[in-house]
Amino acid sequence: MTARNLTTRAGVINPHQLFDLSQEDIDSFSHLKSVLADGQLFRYVESDRESANTLVERHFAEHFRKERAVAVANGTVGLRLALRALGIGPGHRVAVNAYAFIACAMAISATGAEPVPVDMGGSVLSMDADALEKGVGHLDAVLLVHVQGHAVAAGPIRAVCDRLGIPMIEDVCQALGAGSSEAGAGGVGDVAVTSFQQAKQISSGEGGLVAGPEEVIERVYRLSDLGAVRQENGLPDWDHEDALIGDNLRMTELQAALVMDQAVRLENTLARQRDQRSRLRAGLSDIPVIESENPAEDTGSHTLVLARDTTAAEEFRVELARRGVLARPVWKKSWVEYGLYRREFASGAPAGPWPGKAVGLASRILSIPTSKYVTDSAVAQVAQAIAAGRHHLTQDR
Repeated sequence: MTARNLTTRAGVINPHQLFDLSQEDIDSFSHLKSVLADGQLFRYVESDRESANTLVERHFAEHFRKERAVAVANGTVGLRLALRALGIGPGHRVAVNAYAFIACAMAISATGAEPVPVDMGGSVLSMDADALEKGVGHLDAVLLVHVQGHAVAAGPIRAVCDRLGIPMIEDVCQALGAGSSEAGAGGVGDVAVTSFQQAKQISSGEGGLVAGPEEVIERVYRLSDLGAVRQENGLPDWDHEDALIGDNLRMTELQAALVMDQAVRLENTLARQRDQRSRLRAGLSDIPVIESENPAEDTGSHTLVLARDTTAAEEFRVELARRGVLARPVWKKSWVEYGLYRREFASGAPAGPWPGKAVGLASRILSIPTSKYVTDSAVAQVAQAIAAGRHHLTQDR
């Protein structure tokens, strides 16, 4: 990693991307070098080299403490395939955080199922377990979303799912490496899904992964591999009785190699990010921030703050930008507010309680990234910029 001034690239001292290949020592990327050396870019490698996809799948099955994992084209695809592999389809209802990226709801809709928004709980980062169990009607599955390096304590949601007899999926796309006091993000649900998109903790531009029980992941594998049953020689068999209608949603060897080279460095990356965020927190003193249930196990990639109102949020963002510091809403609005879903819902609103807390707070929650590339002096500048704009912030929810 070089000590280049990042303002030359992004115009800010704390760019949002957590991995920048131009900042890395490429010679140390052994998996990438191996792929480039033999030229085998398809996941079914025709050489003696073990597939980088296989290495990634083995690594993250262990990381998430699941029986198996499969690499796929991206995180959104991973969510959709996980839902389909669990039997979710038309006529089903799947609960998902109202405060989440619209792609989470889209993955549910893409299966033909109905996304059911669940409001924030006691923490703005959590899902209301009581509302999940008693307030949203019949459910067939739950999709719990972790937000920007902050892990949700998933135990209460898991308990509700167990009582209802339905599966739980954890969306770990933004929180790979984070942990609650219960487990690492992705370690509580039946299935964990993560992303390797450009702005994620580990990045190959695009890419994703699904981890879970053997039977579920085998189905995800086939759904992402044109429905084929793979023979021992690696060739596809569509005559097999277990073959199904699938799609081509595989990850390339080039992407997998980049992922693997970062995966073996993840703990060092997290340690650096956590150290830098601790420095930032020290510089913020008593300035209010949004905390996870277990801050010490956050990835350290982002600090979240709450503005007094939407106008104050924009003024805070602009004020920090003038100082070369990036701050922006995690999501500009709850996914239920977008015209797309207003049109999807027959009445213009979802069935069940309106997620008023998520709708009211979404545009006020701002994220300030601090990647491993941010220097100590830059962290001090970020703290100074936040302090200068603190009059826009609040603890009131």
